Amino acid sequence: MKRLAPRRTLPLLAALTLLLPAAAGAAEHRVGGGIHYWRTLDDVVDEGVNLKDDGTAYVASWQILPAGLFRFELGLEYFPEDFGGVDAGAVYSPQAYLLVGHGLYIGAGVGTLYSDDFQDTFSDPFYAARAGFEMSLIPRLHLDVNVNYRANAFSELQNADVDTLTLGAQVRIGIGGTR
Repeated sequence: MKRLAPRRTLPLLAALTLLLPAAAGAAEHRVGGGIHYWRTLDDVVDEGVNLKDDGTAYVASWQILPAGLFRFELGLEYFPEDFGGVDAGAVYSPQAYLLVGHGLYIGAGVGTLYSDDFQDTFSDPFYAARAGFEMSLIPRLHLDVNVNYRANAFSELQNADVDTLTLGAQVRIGIGGTR
């Protein structure tokens, strides 16, 4: 399989934002943040060194909800120090998702990992599937609880090729629109 050059990953994520419909200006926008608990599906071992296989990450997101069943999400996940063998500092993960449904929803996305400690600064992209439930706590305040499966999420971390599962919760505030 041909690998995507890491320097092309961010432009790919930026290009996904161009797919947003022209009606996005009239759509509801939601901004918020939360926490993810992540766990690898296999033990992460590299040359006899056991690496951390679970932890927490913090996430900020922006959703655009045009009319219909679809919504678009851009997110930035922050992993504190000592994530997957990265000793030098934090790891950041820009992500983009296409989600379908209201209340109960499913979706797919793509993301990458960034750290100065990586050989190429950016990892190859990882691909994610998400299922979740979102509900309104009060008007314009929403709680989103979701589970994510990420394929190849550790491909640049200590040469590991391990999938991860995350359980997340976010609170978002609706801005504009009428949804």
